[in-house]
Amino acid sequence: MTIAAIAYGSTIRAYDFQPMPDRPDQFIEGVVVDAGMIKHPELGHNMFSGYTIQITGAARADDPRIGDIGYVPFKTDFMDFDGRIEKI
Repeated sequence: MTIAAIAYGSTIRAYDFQPMPDRPDQFIEGVVVDAGMIKHPELGHNMFSGYTIQITGAARADDPRIGDIGYVPFKTDFMDFDGRIEKI
């Protein structure tokens, strides 16, 4: 899926690591509230381009990130893979 294919208000799932049969999936999912340059929350400098999401779910039902704002990079330099971000 291309970055442009995901619109504001869409729900996405972003995997922490590529899913594999021998380990449980690790992901967050949520509603896209913004897209573009992510700035450091305290210092204000540019960090990376990505989605800002309101986290509504995760692989673990008790994940403490649920209810928070999360940041999903468009692309990662390390361990990026096709399908890391998917529209659900």
